[in-house]
Amino acid sequence: MIRSLLLVCTLSLLFAPSTLAQADIPINSKWLSDRVLVTWACNHFQGTNMAVVVTEQGLVIIDTGLSPSTVRRQRELIESELGRSDFRYIINTHMHNDHAFANEVFPDATVIAHQNSVVALEREVESIPELLERVRSSRERYVAWAAETSPDSTSGIHAREGVAAFDVGIADLEAGIEPRYPTVTFERHHTLRLGDVRLELFDFTSFHSDSDLLILIPEERMLFTGDVFWGGQLPFLREETLDRFPQVLDTWKTILEESPDLTTVVPGHSDVPLAVEDFRGMYHYLSRLWADVTAAREADTPLVRFLMQNTFKERYPEVADYSYIRREYNLHQHNIYMLWQLAGG
Repeated sequence: MIRSLLLVCTLSLLFAPSTLAQADIPINSKWLSDRVLVTWACNHFQGTNMAVVVTEQGLVIIDTGLSPSTVRRQRELIESELGRSDFRYIINTHMHNDHAFANEVFPDATVIAHQNSVVALEREVESIPELLERVRSSRERYVAWAAETSPDSTSGIHAREGVAAFDVGIADLEAGIEPRYPTVTFERHHTLRLGDVRLELFDFTSFHSDSDLLILIPEERMLFTGDVFWGGQLPFLREETLDRFPQVLDTWKTILEESPDLTTVVPGHSDVPLAVEDFRGMYHYLSRLWADVTAAREADTPLVRFLMQNTFKERYPEVADYSYIRREYNLHQHNIYMLWQLAGG
């Protein structure tokens, strides 16, 4: 019996998927311009884009991440690359755990965020037990995936990176997060001037969360969007912040008018493709859809007739190739329902 148990244990070890140690999780970086460096963890598993803006009056971090342990390695990379460590500000594009839990890695930096962010981060901290369960469940799925794939294949590397990232995240969550709440907040717009660099922060809370903001750096012709948009997929209007949509649409127009030479859009995660053309195309789609819905409501057009007449690909060619079905849910029809409700009061 003992010999059989030893044989089973030995076979289990031989065929168990190899995992990565924390120190083996790759930390990547890329200069987007002479003054903006972006870093992220992993080559295939999704990492949060953490950027640093270099100014005469200090360094500005845009977003951190879920795991302080991983972000400390990213901080070391930044300090080595720049030869300085004068972190002055953190700007969180929103307060979801994977963008704000590692704020503690920069204890001397002032945190700037949307006015809803304190309450939003409190919600995230309170839900850590549920988050831990989700992360553990995700880890088990990646362990199973790693066992089914060759360690040297792209899928195998992706799976092993995921297991390692989940392990680090679980360890950090179990050890306890020390949340750093914003001390500078704003409602609609905030300008941050740091010598030769200006950052324009805009409320953008109709989509992903109730604490979203966009960050425009005019001198760099660069825009940070957090998780508001995903390239090739229609934007998704949230009912909870639907009343802000007309204001957000005006803000969107302002950004496009103030930055006609925009060249770079930086999304919230390393594996999310997003181009300037996507940002413009989504604006034209939603502004035209809003005008169409408003006109239909003013004409007392029934919703069913509007849905039948509103041919997606013909009416909105800027996004005709976008995916608008997600998990069997029609995003375009959802947006129509949301705006129909808004236009009707």
